[in-house]
Amino acid sequence: MKNIKLARIDSRLSHGKVVSYWTDFLKLDTVVIANDRVASDDFEQAVMNLTIPEGIKAHYLKLDQVKTYVENNIDKDIFLIVESPRDLDELIKKENEIEKVNIGIIHLSNGKKLLTEEVAVDEKDLEIFSKLVSKGTEVSIQLSPFACKRDLSDFFIEA
Repeated sequence: MKNIKLARIDSRLSHGKVVSYWTDFLKLDTVVIANDRVASDDFEQAVMNLTIPEGIKAHYLKLDQVKTYVENNIDKDIFLIVESPRDLDELIKKENEIEKVNIGIIHLSNGKKLLTEEVAVDEKDLEIFSKLVSKGTEVSIQLSPFACKRDLSDFFIEA
């Protein structure tokens, strides 16, 4: 399933220019927003659709629907967005093959500490990132394609 060209972790999911910038940069026309809550919430989807550029097809799927969607759309290159490292970990446990992970914004909450100004993590997040890196997945922090890209190895990761 090499048609997931980039998986992005972003607490906001689709927000502002995120989809516009990344789909343009990656030259893709399909975004999958994988989130159990949003997949069942027509209002939230309608709000997110306001951030989806014309010509980009947005699909709102539950985490357990992603593998089937990707396999049934092998001819499409996909930009995948999840809300958290745990969501990404769930997808990988379900045998979704993801080669590149972009960490965008992870909001600060109880139990998390700032890794950068925009990325807050806890020990479980660090374990997930460490596991990804050890499997050869390219993991980087980058707010947009125009921002500085920082490889996760810039921030020692020891789970």
